[in-house]
Order: sequence, then C-alpha cells, then structure tokens
Amino acid sequence: MPNNPKPRILIVTPEITYLPSGMGNMAQRMSAKAGGLADVSASLVSALFELGADVHVAMPNYRRMFQGDIFNLHEKELRKYHEVLPEAHIHLAEDRIFYYREQVYSNRHDEAMRIALVFQREVINHIIPRVNPDLIHCNDWMTALIPAMARRRGIKSLFTVHNIHTRQVSLAQVEEAGIDAAEFWMNLFFTGHPASYDHARGHVPVDLLTSGIFAAHY
Repeated sequence: MPNNPKPRILIVTPEITYLPSGMGNMAQRMSAKAGGLADVSASLVSALFELGADVHVAMPNYRRMFQGDIFNLHEKELRKYHEVLPEAHIHLAEDRIFYYREQVYSNRHDEAMRIALVFQREVINHIIPRVNPDLIHCNDWMTALIPAMARRRGIKSLFTVHNIHTRQVSLAQVEEAGIDAAEFWMNLFFTGHPASYDHARGHVPVDLLTSGIFAAHY
C-alpha cells in the first residue's frame, strides 16, 4: 500500500444497514439488510469514517429497498444529489436487475448468480477505476472475483468470510456477464487443475468463496 496517511479504502458489500451522514447527502436513505453482513459492514464503514479514513462503499442500487426510493425525490433535491454524487463516497452499481428487488438475495440459484456477477461487473469495470483505491475489502462469495482482479492490477485486497456458503461458476458464465476473466483467471481457485485458459473456460468451474480467500492479500 502506498505510504499515505489516509489510504483510500473501497468496501464492496451487497448489503448494509446504514451509512454515516457525512458520506453523502443520500447516505441515510440507503439501507439493504438480509443478515449479519449488513450490520458488520455498517459498523466497519462507520468506524473507519470516524477515524478519518478515506473510505468508499460500493453496493447495488436497490432503488425499491432504499428508504423513500432515491429516484422519487423532489426535483430540487434530486438535482442536488447529482451535483454531490461525483464527490461522494457512495458508489452504486447500476443495473435493472437491482432496481426493483424487494430483498437482497434470491432463492433461485441462477438468479442469485446473475445478481452477483452483474454486481461484480459494475464494481470491476466502473467503480474501481473511478475510486482508484489503495485497498479493496470484499465480503463473501458474491464479491469473490474482485480480489483476483485486484491482485492482477496490483491493488491490495482483504476478503472477509461471514458465511461459508459458496457457489461455483464457469469462466464462460463470468465472461458472458461482461467481466474479462481472461485478465485474472490465473488468480482464481478451480475445482480441478486447468490445463489452459481455454480448458478452464469451458470445463473446470471456479469455486467463488475459495477464490476470494486464495486471491486476497489479507
């Protein structure tokens, strides 16, 4: 990590209960909780923020679940929100798959995987380049591809396991979701030994939770 008294930390979480008001004028409207991860994420963000850390949060834009629906604001407040957002520390992953959800997770295996891949696509392709963090803190299998990408790009990462539940996915599925897995596939953990990238892509699934642990620096 660069010798910086205020390292820039990006916390990637699919759920959170609250955010410090100083992180943006919409912070208090954002709450999406499914389990203990939300409380832990909120406590960590709050503690780091109070310590003066340059902390940023990446999470899905659950429009329907956020208090008051942030896109149904008075026009003046909405305009103010857009003016502040580029400088705020809250970074929302934008995709229709998040907008109308009534709960964070899906009971359907295929939908849950799709949500996780879309979230990581937005974080990898848009949020990380915008934030340019010194450290990325990821949580559980839904964010487990990010440490592999971070290692490839020379960004330190921390991976926290809150639940031992995991999923398996093929590189082909990852790429179909819009993530360039060819960039960091060598940092992932596979269920078998892949002979090559092409072999791995179609024949050897990635174990997500183990990949997060395997690729993270901490």
